[in-house]
Amino acid sequence: MILLLGLLASCDPGYVIYVANRSQNNVYLETDHAIESSLVSKKGPAYDSIVSKKVNPLRAKELYRLSKNQNILLFSNLGVPNPNYFPYKSVKIIKDSDTIKIDKSNLMQKLTKGKNSSYYININ
Repeated sequence: MILLLGLLASCDPGYVIYVANRSQNNVYLETDHAIESSLVSKKGPAYDSIVSKKVNPLRAKELYRLSKNQNILLFSNLGVPNPNYFPYKSVKIIKDSDTIKIDKSNLMQKLTKGKNSSYYININ
């Protein structure tokens, strides 16, 4: 009985990484596969929020539009963020005439810790 209670009480902590548009203009996020494809649940607010930002679904790469002050869940995982886990080859964030490329080599430098286990890639 004690073992069962211990198993129920313990859970692996995880983290979530968001891209946050803090600028006044639209920002576009380009990924090599659909963000929503990695979600466990294909329904609910998180899924709906991601799909609602999708632009031009006929492209070879996935494209999402973030209006000012919008966030999009990029990915989540167990443990804490580390450079060894990044579920994309790369992610491009396109703002005006600038493009920011994020991959395993620079992910950690781009993260800002938020509340709880949330991390943000802020676009200003």
